[in-house]
Amino acid sequence: MDTLNIIVFTVALAFGLAQHLLDRDQPVLTTSAPRWWTNGVLFIAETAIVTIFAAAITWATQFDATTVITPFATNGQPLLAQIAILLIVYGFVQYWVHRGGHRIPLLWGWHRIHHSDTRLDATTGLRHHPFESLVEYVAFFGTILLLAPSAGGVLGYFVLSIAFAMFTHFPPYWLPARLDKRLSVLFMTPRLHQLHHSTWQPETDTNYGIILTIWDRLFGTYLAAPNQLRPGFALGLDEFPVAKAQDPFLQLASPFLAFDQRDKGSGLEGKG
Repeated sequence: MDTLNIIVFTVALAFGLAQHLLDRDQPVLTTSAPRWWTNGVLFIAETAIVTIFAAAITWATQFDATTVITPFATNGQPLLAQIAILLIVYGFVQYWVHRGGHRIPLLWGWHRIHHSDTRLDATTGLRHHPFESLVEYVAFFGTILLLAPSAGGVLGYFVLSIAFAMFTHFPPYWLPARLDKRLSVLFMTPRLHQLHHSTWQPETDTNYGIILTIWDRLFGTYLAAPNQLRPGFALGLDEFPVAKAQDPFLQLASPFLAFDQRDKGSGLEGKG
């Protein structure tokens, strides 16, 4: 894992630690250590697989990033414009990749590792199965070929996406409700994304946007954050109790193992 990824996970861990130190419920920090271990192992595995794949693609194609092979090249635009275009175009791609991760059984087998975390903090944003990350990498690589942004544009978008991956997994009460509501007009917020991590499938299958909410609004999957969560609201997946959710090697193998399907009940049974 390269230096940049070490920095990314260190920052995520620092935010996670701060979250639990300031948490209103004052949880015991030692109960979070197994989660951080699991999320760290998954992040390392994800990074290793994606790095190997990227190196293989580069070797096989001898791809020169300075070569422009598209009429939609953005590298002549100002840096902020390049990032904004990536934000919109790749945001659209990510929306459908993410939605497919919930609708297509094979992809859900990989994506559910992210949803199996029973508590959210900044490190959850880095918790993904390597195969899911490969799918996203291919989608991102295709977008880069289409838009041909500069290296600065790609780096700027990468920093923004990592920041949002951490931000949307923050505890909702860290952000005043009024500010959260105003931001949610355009951006995904902790309150919106918390609904996406619900154990109840009708809530889980909403708010697919990673940074922007416009695609959820356009395609009918936007779910506004309520002033108060329904009774029985819980995070995680029923098929992954805490012991399974905190076993990184079981998580890596889980797409190839048999588990019960996601809960399809009313969500009013008082789970959690």
